[in-house]
Amino acid sequence: MANWVVVISGGIGSGKSLVAEMFKQRGIKIVEQDDISREVVEPGQPALDQIAERFGAEVLLEDGTLNRPALRERIFSDTEDKVWLERLLHPLIGQATLRHVSEATSRYAMVINPLLRTRQPQYDRFLIVDTPVNTQIERTVARDGISRNLAEKMVASQTDRETRLRIADDVIINDGSTDKVADKVDRLHRRYLVMAC
Repeated sequence: MANWVVVISGGIGSGKSLVAEMFKQRGIKIVEQDDISREVVEPGQPALDQIAERFGAEVLLEDGTLNRPALRERIFSDTEDKVWLERLLHPLIGQATLRHVSEATSRYAMVINPLLRTRQPQYDRFLIVDTPVNTQIERTVARDGISRNLAEKMVASQTDRETRLRIADDVIINDGSTDKVADKVDRLHRRYLVMAC
């Protein structure tokens, strides 16, 4: 079990997954909360039934799985629905995250938490991947094939850059140079190995 845990966070389109993949290539266990958020709403899970009860059949696909784009459109147009969904899912995601971390065999583990708003005592270090807001929006539109308007709403709904940077112990600027990111990952990885002892 990894007894020392680093959280990676950053806004949508910031490059969290790129940074995490670089740490993974160096042998570090990565726990991705986006993946866990999918696990907790799989068919047969109580959360999916509660979501369908609140939002109706239009948030389910024909095979009974969650229609994520339909739900995303719904919650980003209604703050009350978004808050309700977060209250349902966040505790479930937190429990599953700790279970995955407890299974890590690397010297330290990393958790990708895209929704980080405050420092959380169960984690030892906070790494923020930072990118200009306009770059986040452009990357999200290109990656997800969504409208710029929806991408702007998604960025605006997340923790703002200033708050994330106040939380940070470490920051990686992802402005397009993969080599610079890799160099920073190398330096942080060496530091984290020492800190995790």
